[in-house]
Amino acid sequence: MKLQDKKIAIVGGGPGGLTLATLLQLRGVDVNVYERDLTKYARVQGSPLDLHEDSGLAALRKANLLDEFKNNFLPKADRKKLVNEQAEVLFSDHDVKVEENFGNPIFVQK
Repeated sequence: MKLQDKKIAIVGGGPGGLTLATLLQLRGVDVNVYERDLTKYARVQGSPLDLHEDSGLAALRKANLLDEFKNNFLPKADRKKLVNEQAEVLFSDHDVKVEENFGNPIFVQK
C-alpha cells in the first residue's frame, strides 16, 4: 500500500500526533491533523510521555522536533498522587525532583 496515494487524518495535535504528521509529511504523505482545543492554553497539559531513546526520542529527532518539544513541555505535568476515601495519601511522587536531559533522566530525592 502506497502512503503517497492516501489522505491521512490524525486525531489529536499533541506531541505524538504532530510528530507522526511531520514524519509522514517528510515522506510526501498528505496529512491533516484535527485537534478539538482552540489553543494550547485550553486545558492544563504537559508531556507525560515515556520517551525512550529508541522510540519517542528517536521519532522526535527524526522529525527534527526535539528542540521544539523541549521548549514546550511542562515539567511535573505527570505527577501522581493516590489517596484513599479519607484523603490519606497512599502514594505520591511529588517529593521526587526530576532533572530531565531527554535521554538520560536523573531522579533526585528532595
